[in-house]
Amino acid sequence: MVTAAWLRRLGEDGLTDLLRRRPEVLAVPPPVSLGELAERLATPAATVAALRRLDRPTLQVAEALAALGGQAERPVLDQLLGAGTASGRADVTRALDTLRANALVLDDAAPQLVPAAAAAWPRPLGLGDPVAAGLVYRTADQLRTMARHLGIRPAGRKADILDQVLACLRDGERILALVAGAPAGVRDLLEKAAAGGEVEPDPFYYSSYGSRSQRPQEWAIAHGLLVRSSAWGGGLVVPAEVALALRGSGYAAPFDSVPPSVGRSAADPVTTARAAAAAGAAMVRMVADLLEAAGKKPVPTLRTGGVGLRELKRLAKVLGCAEPDLRLGFSVAVHAGLLSLGDGQAAPTAGYDEWRGREPASQLSTLLSAWWRSPSAPLTASGAVKPDEVHAGTVELRAAVIAAASEPETATVDDPRALADLVTWRQPLAFGDPETAPDRAVACWQEAALLGVTGAGAVTAAGHALLGGADDLTGVLGDIGTTQHHARLQADLTAVVTGSPDSALSALLDLAADPETRGAARTWRFSPATVRRAFDAGHTASSLLDALADIAAGELPQPLRYLVADVARRHGSVRASAVACCLRSEDTALLNEIVADRRLRALGLRQLAPTVLAAAAPLQDVLPALRNAGYAPVAEADDGTPIVERAIDHRASAGPPHRAHARRPAKRRAAKPRQAAARREPADLVRKLLAAPDETLIPLTPSLEAVRLSATNLTTSEARILAHAIDHRQSVTISYINRDGNPSNRTIDNIELTGGSLLAWCRLREDERWFNLKRIVAVEPGNPA
Repeated sequence: MVTAAWLRRLGEDGLTDLLRRRPEVLAVPPPVSLGELAERLATPAATVAALRRLDRPTLQVAEALAALGGQAERPVLDQLLGAGTASGRADVTRALDTLRANALVLDDAAPQLVPAAAAAWPRPLGLGDPVAAGLVYRTADQLRTMARHLGIRPAGRKADILDQVLACLRDGERILALVAGAPAGVRDLLEKAAAGGEVEPDPFYYSSYGSRSQRPQEWAIAHGLLVRSSAWGGGLVVPAEVALALRGSGYAAPFDSVPPSVGRSAADPVTTARAAAAAGAAMVRMVADLLEAAGKKPVPTLRTGGVGLRELKRLAKVLGCAEPDLRLGFSVAVHAGLLSLGDGQAAPTAGYDEWRGREPASQLSTLLSAWWRSPSAPLTASGAVKPDEVHAGTVELRAAVIAAASEPETATVDDPRALADLVTWRQPLAFGDPETAPDRAVACWQEAALLGVTGAGAVTAAGHALLGGADDLTGVLGDIGTTQHHARLQADLTAVVTGSPDSALSALLDLAADPETRGAARTWRFSPATVRRAFDAGHTASSLLDALADIAAGELPQPLRYLVADVARRHGSVRASAVACCLRSEDTALLNEIVADRRLRALGLRQLAPTVLAAAAPLQDVLPALRNAGYAPVAEADDGTPIVERAIDHRASAGPPHRAHARRPAKRRAAKPRQAAARREPADLVRKLLAAPDETLIPLTPSLEAVRLSATNLTTSEARILAHAIDHRQSVTISYINRDGNPSNRTIDNIELTGGSLLAWCRLREDERWFNLKRIVAVEPGNPA
């Protein structure tokens, strides 16, 4: 493993290069000695972070080393990887040099993988544990019996017998000869297990060391060819060396040293810009239509969150767009803060109104920034749209796809699947689940095309700006149209808008006409029903004609004027009003008195006929008001019969008594000011480390002393990181095992140390939680919220 002495031998330049390659070990507080630096390099979290940056052939060499027990001579390693040619051996050397530069391989003569890296593959190449792992704990009598089964005459003490057995089981030729002479059932069993499959444990597993071996499992166990897997609850597996021998001399571990080829062709800048502008403008229009539709009638959401597939298909038909476009539009609108999914419905936020008033380029800039930060690739899924889903590594994958596509800058990508293969070849472990990463990469490429980040297969200026970290892309988006304030009103009673209408224009046309077509040019049609709708909304004939004249690109067509005038003549010929209840009496003088009574003005009484009064208040309010004023009304049913009023005895439901001391949901404490976590330059830190002793006494603060006392599972460096986070109000990620033995990773903030526990805000649970220091098994710096 990495030691302080090994680090010191690297010298200033070598150590500086190592720290630049492994920035995770520079987390504050910085290491104070080479010993602490070696400790940090060996942690699982730091090792996994380094492995995520490596390409596929380098990882394959590391996995092959792990399969060989973590260390192997170069000829053995080359043979396993099938590197029989000079170029193949050069590729293996290149991978080993990369592993060595990252402090993951230490020995030049016989490459040795550091233990933390070897542990990253529980079953490298589908193999079981090395043969020594399954025999070291067996008794001398068991080893002696196994030696006799293997045709060895055991001699000496237990260690001597173990060496004899190990030498036999590591000899490929002897293993092949032994299996060739085994019963047929044993050969079939071992060939299946050697290919990577597990074998069901024999019920008499612990009695299978004896001389009577009848079942295939018993025979294989007795000869050391099957051992129990070290994984929890694992079955029987063939030891690694035995499995490699059974796979035969023609077997070679996967070694993809040549990167996938991506077909490219020369890009036409004009075609690229035109295609990107058209796609970006279409996305802006579609999102605007979606938000406008959701504003008029909120979109129902699923109980589990998101928008269901049936509702998605209905909206796509209404908006006249493709389902993938709408799926992407939902996601970017939510992440841009324009659409809210809450209370069982999707509706625009207050930010939509401000966004709607901008020019298309500014609107698209907001959508692109939201997409660039989105933690999921919505086009990967085919079911409900769930914008709140998180697909680990998607943000990094999106950037890697656009970066790979822009090599060179003026080329188009002919096959998105080949591009996805190249991206995942470069960093197989960097983008979340390796099984889904290629599909998510293709989805990211498709989304980029729909948003105008690419055009005609080439990355646009907007894509390069996103890669450069730009927040506002308005200046690089080019001409994607301008907001239209006027429409062309035609004699066939249609209105045509070329481009994106502003909110006022869209609102007027949606009120006075029905939308017919959507796209680069949008069309509305006027009809008697739509004009009447405008009158019902408060317009008069003159106000409507004036409003239409203001938005018309020319003169109002005569058929539209005739239509408005005709509807205006008939509008309001029949009047309807709401009445809460009526008062009826043959005494007209009494009704006149009631209408004139000032005490009853709140009832909204008005005379419909000499013997009928209408009230705006409901009957249950009118009756007591009349009686309080000295009148004697009688309520009657719909058929005119009097209603008999009886007193109602109210009863309270028998429920549990109110508990004033009931536990209320915990509220997040006000966070204390957080100090910035600045990292030192590697070169400066290296000079300080080389000038200090290999083991330097660490200053003991009260927090560090308390953490060291209780968090006994942590290394000294991890304890320092946790204590520093407590003292400086910084976040950390802890690996925690709860009282039921279930592990989880928690990022915690606003930490307070109380005795042997931490009180902190848990991002996973979105609440305050207590964490027992004894149950924290690892610590690494957290990401800012």
